[in-house]
Amino acid sequence: MHPQQPGSWGPPPGGQYPQQPFSQAPQGYPPAQPGFPQPPQKRRGKRVGLIAGICLGALILLGAGGFLVVAYLNYSKPAGDPPTNAALPEDCDLVSDATLKRLHVTNPEPIIIGEDPSAGRSTCGWGPTRGQDGNNQRTLRIDVRDLTKVDGGDAKDTFGTYRENSSGELREVAGVGEEAFLVSRGEGSPGELNFREGQKIVTVVYSGWNRNFLGDSTEMSSAEGEQAVLGVAKEIVSGL
Repeated sequence: MHPQQPGSWGPPPGGQYPQQPFSQAPQGYPPAQPGFPQPPQKRRGKRVGLIAGICLGALILLGAGGFLVVAYLNYSKPAGDPPTNAALPEDCDLVSDATLKRLHVTNPEPIIIGEDPSAGRSTCGWGPTRGQDGNNQRTLRIDVRDLTKVDGGDAKDTFGTYRENSSGELREVAGVGEEAFLVSRGEGSPGELNFREGQKIVTVVYSGWNRNFLGDSTEMSSAEGEQAVLGVAKEIVSGL
């Protein structure tokens, strides 16, 4: 046997082998990373973007909901004014309360009502009563001329002047007084009818606007206006 050479075998002086740190990788290997890798920063940015998108969508929905609420409130707002209790000329009694209700014009209009004794004229006017006649604007106006109250007045000649001076398309109407004609000025124009019965001449005008939910108000149809004035005229004739 060969004698043991000092330093060739056995533990080094001190009785222990040198310890390497646990985290230190052996030579030739990359250093170990403590724990798990951190999530990339981009994911946090995506989360912030998602939250911002949700908030923006909520704001858009909230704004749209608010717009619809305002539109509905405007659409459902009752038309007209509180009851005026304005006094009407005697000739206005020729229109029944039932007809005024049907046409949504139960409220006397002071700005229309008037009398002119020198011309034998009485003017009647009605509009909607707030909370009673719906949310669409309607106006009924009736002019009654009694030529028996005017010296030298001749209803037949005066009615001929009405016909000559009326603008728009004229249509003769049978069965309303001694003579009558409708005036048409195109779609959406007010209904207008003029008739003569003896020495009295009557003009009936019905006009209005329809409120729309998501748009501006539009004029009522000319067909509605014509139907209204025909019905009112026939009712007035029966009472003259």
